[in-house]
Order: sequence, then structure tokens, then C-alpha cells
Amino acid sequence: MIYGYGTVEAKTAFVADLVDPKLTIDPYTVEEFDVRIYGDTALLSGRTHMTGKYDGKPFESNYRYIDIYVRKKDTWKIVSVQITKLSTPPAN
Repeated sequence: MIYGYGTVEAKTAFVADLVDPKLTIDPYTVEEFDVRIYGDTALLSGRTHMTGKYDGKPFESNYRYIDIYVRKKDTWKIVSVQITKLSTPPAN
């Protein structure tokens, strides 16, 4: 994962963060969702407003993202993620 301010997080740390039992993410929707397919490569992008709790403390996160997938033997595998944090959720 590449963050908007340029730091990189390894896959193992990224996955560990997502499955951390201290993390609870509320249901959310993806806005401005877009899929672009170029042969065996797909780009998925969008914007989210996420809320939840980490270690019992509430959090709010607003960001744009792009996920890059590659198809190998009829299976799509994610190969890269980039997120850019937004300061506030955009008005709808």
C-alpha cells in the first residue's frame, strides 16, 4: 500500500492492520466508483467515508483510493493499493 504522503506499507502489515481484532469498521459505501479494464489488468477507484472504532475509540476516515488487480489463470489478484486521505468528506 502506498499512502498519499508517500510512505509504503508491506502487504503483511497492511493485512495485519485490517484483521486486527481491535478494529471494527462500520458498513460504508464507495462513492464515485470506477472500474477500468485493460486486458489482464484492472484499476478500481473510488472515494469512501469510513467510520468505526479502534481499541474502543471512534475514528473517521475519508479517502480516495485506487486498487490495481492482475488476472492470472482466470483469477483476479490485487497487486497494489494507493490511498490519499481527504480532510473532510466531499458534499454530495
